[in-house]
Amino acid sequence: MRFILISLTAVFLAGCACNSHEPQPHETAACMNYRTMMTAPMPPDAMQWLQEKCEASRR
Repeated sequence: MRFILISLTAVFLAGCACNSHEPQPHETAACMNYRTMMTAPMPPDAMQWLQEKCEASRR
């Protein structure tokens, strides 16, 4: 029983150590605004304008 508990603990800790996420790119205010407005009912040209502002702010 003790062997199983130790094995499960080791597997759990190894899984946590291997779960490394790549760092997220810096989130600009324009991109945060674009992401919040993605679900809003907007004309397509307004949504495209927000997307372009987001891409321009990352450069």
